[in-house]
Amino acid sequence: MLTSVVLLTIDGRGSGPLSSVRSAAMSVLSPVGDLASTIFSPVRNAWSGAFTQDDLAKENERLQEENDRLKGELTTSVVSKEQLQQLLQLVGIPFVGDTPVVHTRVVSGTVGNFGETVELDKGSSSGIEKNMPVITGEGLIGKVVQVSDNRSVVALITGGSFNVNFNVVGTPAIGTAQGTGSATILRGGSIDVRQSISPGQIVVTSGLLGSPFPPNLPIGTITALRTDEAARETSVDITMFANTRDLTYADVVLWKPVG
Repeated sequence: MLTSVVLLTIDGRGSGPLSSVRSAAMSVLSPVGDLASTIFSPVRNAWSGAFTQDDLAKENERLQEENDRLKGELTTSVVSKEQLQQLLQLVGIPFVGDTPVVHTRVVSGTVGNFGETVELDKGSSSGIEKNMPVITGEGLIGKVVQVSDNRSVVALITGGSFNVNFNVVGTPAIGTAQGTGSATILRGGSIDVRQSISPGQIVVTSGLLGSPFPPNLPIGTITALRTDEAARETSVDITMFANTRDLTYADVVLWKPVG
């Protein structure tokens, strides 16, 4: 092998009498070179992997951080959009007519508003009083039950702590609705069995004498009904228009019952 290397060096230009000798030497050495490459290839790969593995881990961490950041930006965008929609819904609400309202922000409540009360950032200094109705742009959500100078506590209608008198739009049917503990469903009862009502009809506050709610505040739609012939009354399930979960803004209607 040493002789072959010497000969190859002397005849480096590839011509002359040593050319054939060099070709023979290369034929002899070629399998040796291939064998050495095969033997040392795993070592070379392992050596390369030892240095690139850390780089791959760092790149993976960077990509994960970027992914988390983009998710956070998307969540923030969705939250901001929902808050803006809630705020816009409180501008020029038609169903309150000329009755003044106080725009408020929800400052505390149970997680996701899964509970019976929420707290607003305004109180008696803004004209808010106990028993005043509280609405969103979609309809009734509750009434004020506690007031301080700069805070108000609202009992949500879904909690079932009070009743709401209603009438079914387009009919003389009236009844009383109460929360069931569900975030969306109220139970309505005391409807005269002789009144013809059906699923899909709209339910609004009746504004009966002495009621804490003015007439025609939207409540929801009838989604199911049951008739008790013995009691001569019909009960209904009402799916609310307003969403009482994750409230950000609400309006207090400055309305006092007559009588």
